[in-house]
Amino acid sequence: MLWKPVFNLVALVSAPLVGAFVIPYDPQVLLANHEQRLPESSPLDQGVDAFTRPSWFTSTLLARRLLALSSSGVVSTTFPDPVPSSAHAPSSVAGLPIGLREYTADCNSFLPEHLSNDDNGDPTILALRVATTFKNINAGSNLSLELDWWDHIDQAGPVYPGLPRSPAALPRVTLFGYLEALPPLTDEAATRLEQCFLQAHPDAKVWLPGASGSPHSSFWARLIVTHAYWIGGFGDVQQIGWMNVTEWKGIRRESSMDGVGDGRGWTHA
Repeated sequence: MLWKPVFNLVALVSAPLVGAFVIPYDPQVLLANHEQRLPESSPLDQGVDAFTRPSWFTSTLLARRLLALSSSGVVSTTFPDPVPSSAHAPSSVAGLPIGLREYTADCNSFLPEHLSNDDNGDPTILALRVATTFKNINAGSNLSLELDWWDHIDQAGPVYPGLPRSPAALPRVTLFGYLEALPPLTDEAATRLEQCFLQAHPDAKVWLPGASGSPHSSFWARLIVTHAYWIGGFGDVQQIGWMNVTEWKGIRRESSMDGVGDGRGWTHA
């Protein structure tokens, strides 16, 4: 009897791109390398080598695709120590971490060439100066950004026969780095960036930088990625660990830079 673990990356691989085409997907291609005979005991009892995982490069392609398809993520920062009186926060939270969801988008390619970082996977963030996240960063906090596919559990199948759909089997990536504020943009560059960002967040037009009547002051920024930690799902069928940042930064939409992986881009994960 043949058994094929159903990978919850299927929904991620086949998800349509915002403002783009739907990438053709044949699930047999993804599953071809994972076909196994059903063991006598539960797959959950098998050793970590019971199944063939995707390569690390394929996993990095999927992580870059996850970035492109994500419209928000949890940004974790820490409160300053001591907490300033202007923070309107209890003094006892000094030095403690806090994770808050923020709007993000993969918009580097919409920036002028000298500002685009060559579309290397640095997420664009619309930062509100009043927000705790950006107050903490302004006070010197490090940050990380967690992106996941958990909201798409309804598109996923079970990993193992008899196991219900499991969010824990869905992919997620945490990006570490530092926040870089974008310099003032020309009207043309600002319009292109806004068009990209508002595709994912039409409501954000109210608090765009310089928006008339905006309730908050905001600025464009991006997370400069220095490290990436990936959990592809359950460890017997997916990779878990630190990604090669050179590969992360060398992957492009349709292909990768010379010498990076096998040359595929994230649309071909």
